[in-house]
Parts: sequence; C-alpha cells; structure tokens
Amino acid sequence: MRMSEAFFVPLWGDLDGITPLLGCVPTLYPIIGGKRWKDFSCLPVGIKPLSKHETLHFMRHAARVRVLRMTANHLYFLRVLEASETSLFPKLWSLSLSEMPDARHVQFLLSPALRRFRIKTLSSDIPSFVARCAALEDLVIKSPYYNTAYELSLPSDIVRSCKQLVNLSCNIPLNWAAWKHLSDTHTLRTVDIRGGVLSPFNYRLKFAPFIELTALSLSSETTTDITALLLHSEFPSLQSFNMWARGCTRAEAEQLFRALAQCKASRTLKHIEIDCHAQSQPDEQLGMSLTVIRQFLCFTQLETLRIHVHHPIYIDDDLLVEAMSSWPHICSLILMGHLRQPTVTFRGLFAALRFCPHLHTLQVMIDTSMSIDIGPTAESFQHTSLRKLRVGASSLAAAEVEAVARIILSVIPCADLVTDWGLRGSLWHEVNRRIQAFRSSPALSRVAGAAAPMT
Repeated sequence: MRMSEAFFVPLWGDLDGITPLLGCVPTLYPIIGGKRWKDFSCLPVGIKPLSKHETLHFMRHAARVRVLRMTANHLYFLRVLEASETSLFPKLWSLSLSEMPDARHVQFLLSPALRRFRIKTLSSDIPSFVARCAALEDLVIKSPYYNTAYELSLPSDIVRSCKQLVNLSCNIPLNWAAWKHLSDTHTLRTVDIRGGVLSPFNYRLKFAPFIELTALSLSSETTTDITALLLHSEFPSLQSFNMWARGCTRAEAEQLFRALAQCKASRTLKHIEIDCHAQSQPDEQLGMSLTVIRQFLCFTQLETLRIHVHHPIYIDDDLLVEAMSSWPHICSLILMGHLRQPTVTFRGLFAALRFCPHLHTLQVMIDTSMSIDIGPTAESFQHTSLRKLRVGASSLAAAEVEAVARIILSVIPCADLVTDWGLRGSLWHEVNRRIQAFRSSPALSRVAGAAAPMT
C-alpha cells in the first residue's frame, strides 16, 4: 500500500487533526511526522503553501470528514493551505478545538452542516464563528482559564450568538443577558452551567418560559444565583434538576426549595439532586430542620431525589407515608443531612413501602429502637424491589440483632445491603451477616414465606 493510500482509510470518520489529510499531497510528506516543524510561527524550510490544484485535491478528501478534533499544533498545519473562501470541511458536523485558528484560517473550518462545537481556549473570534454556523445545536465551553473580566464576558457573548442551541455546557458563569437569550431559545433542551451568574439579578429583565428545557444542571459558590434564576423562570418541561453549591444557611436552603417547587415543573420533574452540604456561617437557624420533603410533595412524577445538606431534614412516619404516596414512581430516595434523633420507625417505613413498588435505594434515618414491637410475620406484604437500605445513626443492642434481621428479611427479602452511617462499633455488619445466613438457610421459607407478596 502506498503512503497516500494508507491515509485515505479513516477520512470519512473520526479524525484527530488534519495530519492524515496532509498525506493526500506528496509535497507535504516531510512534515507529517512534525520532525521538520520546530517553529510554528512559520512554515518549515522548503515547504510552500499548497497550489490551487493541490488545495482542490486536499479538499476532495476533506469533504469526507464528519468529526474533527484539533489541538494547537494541528492548527498550524492550516498554514500550508492556500487562502480560500470555501470551507475545507463542508460535511463536518462535530468540531473540537483547543483554540481558535487565526482570522485568516477560521473560514477553513466553517461548515453549513456543523452541529456540535467544543472549544477550550476562548478568543474574540468565537462569537462571530458560531454566529455563522446556522445549524449549530451543541455548544461545549471548557476553558481552563478565565481570570479577566473580558475572559468572563466571552462565554455570554458566544451563547448570545447561537440562535438554535439544543444543548449547552459551559464551565464559566454567564451573565443575566445570556440567560435571557437562553429563555428565548425555544430549541433548548439541556443546560449545564458551572460558576453561577456574573452579577446580581437584573429585575428589568423578563424571562420567557424555558419551554422545551428538560435538564438543568447548575453549580455556584452560593445558592443565591440559582434561587434567583428559579424564582424568575418557568420550566414547564423540566425533567432533571441537578445543583451544587458550597454551602447555604437554612433560610437560603428553604428559599431554594420553595423556588424550585414554584417554577412550573411539578408535573414533569423526575430527577432532583441537590448538594450544598458545607456549613455556611453565620446561621441563626443552624440545627433547625428543613421542610424540603413537604415542599417537594408537588412533584408527582418524581423518580430520584437526592439531597445532601448541612442541616437536618425533617421526616417522620406520617410524612414518609405521605411522600411515598405522592411519589408513586420513586426509585431512589437519598436524604443526607445533619445527624439528629431519627423520627422514622420501621413500622412507618413498612407502611410507606406499600406506596412505592419501584423503590430500589433508600437512605433515611430510622429509629431502630422501635423495631422490636414488629414481629417477623406482623406485616402482610413483601417489598421485592428495595435493594439498598441505609438506616441512619441509631444504636442497636446486641440482643436485637437477630430480631431486626428477621424483620427486614420478612418484608424486604431482596435487600442486598443494610448499613448505618459509618458508626464505629456498629452491629449492622452482624445484621447483614444474619440476613445472609437466613437467606441461605432452608428455614428462610418459614421466615419470609409467611408474608404475602406486595400488591
């Protein structure tokens, strides 16, 4: 196989750099390995820009490329191409760049078919570039550096230059004008923004509903920006909400939960993950329980709820039953808050399990001291979906280990792991050992068989 033929094979697929394309032009063979290109500010000695004929030959093969990733060194290879107003990659639909080429060569990367664009190093050329890509749907900005005010403003300018975005991921905060533009972009489906918002909320802005947005992921040092966005927006199609903040006071947490509950997503939201577990000082309400469970009862389609906060999360037997009956599709419920005396008992847990047949993971503090009043055959059903149960921080007496193991096995026969919250000297390891022993014993049928299957 000739050298040029070896480079033709992958041209219609996924390409790292344009080096393989250079193999289409015999005069460029010497620089393919990069050994003769030490100074990237100019062409290597003896290498001249391609002639018009050679450029056309190059373009015939470049037209096959669909996915292209280029580092800074790859961009310098564009210097060998003769200036042209024609895109080198007319069928390119995905482009990833470590940085933008100089203005003279940007035009080579324009493609009427470009759907996805990923950039690391920001420059002033990017807003005009994406504005000229009318079909652009997916934008990913992952810049490792953004220190100056200008660098911070560029992502917002880039976003505002995109008219048909479907998916946006950016690790630099946006300003409120960019968020206003996103609310007016009715094609938008998913948004992932890291860093919050650049300035306090501008009350003169009126956001349109995020009509088609289904997934929203946000992170910020505080919850203030996120709460402001939720308070002044509507998300009638939102299915997934994920947020991280370093910490918040109890009052700030309550405001956040209330804003989420009121953003018109009660009939659609399925997945909620909230992580702001660092302590925020000062906090006059430190130690007071959060009312997040009651505020989230409105989310009737909820499948996953994970909350990790520094404050206690209030839930008792009655509220757990009400929550599970409000969330018939719930599959995973994980509540991690500041430890305090639990108010949910095994009796309340077993009553709640009747309303959530799909639940497979549960982490909620349970008062194990109230378990002995429930005999192994006291319950009339089995919950066969629950696999992981984390019961909290209550102590367990050695004399109760076998009784608790039988109770759990009789109602939750498929539980793979029952754990506490990492207390030293815990007897829950022994409970799990007993459960495994009962499960492998012929006597199991007499323990769990007395309970009828859940209906």
